[in-house]
Amino acid sequence: MKIPKKLLIKHIEILIRLSCEDLNQLNRFELFHKMLIRMSYNAADVTIYYDLKRLSMNVLSEYESFDLENVDEFAEPVRVNLPYNELDVFLQSGLCEKVANISRYYPFLLDAFFAIEDKEASF
Repeated sequence: MKIPKKLLIKHIEILIRLSCEDLNQLNRFELFHKMLIRMSYNAADVTIYYDLKRLSMNVLSEYESFDLENVDEFAEPVRVNLPYNELDVFLQSGLCEKVANISRYYPFLLDAFFAIEDKEASF
């Protein structure tokens, strides 16, 4: 059974809120946050500076040339630096029903969100 996009987006929004609740624990969810940014903005080389409330990433200057399966090596990446006031609001703003194949990304986002529990259990 296929889960509707709206429900997937709602689940991801809940995970975003949970991951941003404790400002002292943001680093624990860095992989989850980076995956969301990559998915939402077709970005690569994402770096999040939690203390400065800023992030940087490479995005393709030609959106039409972006193909997840066959990355176009000739597409020109542009380095973007973005400030944000609240990380959860920024991450949620990138979610919309236009996000292509959100159902394909959903299992990976769940794995990234819950990866912190696996790391803690191994210590």
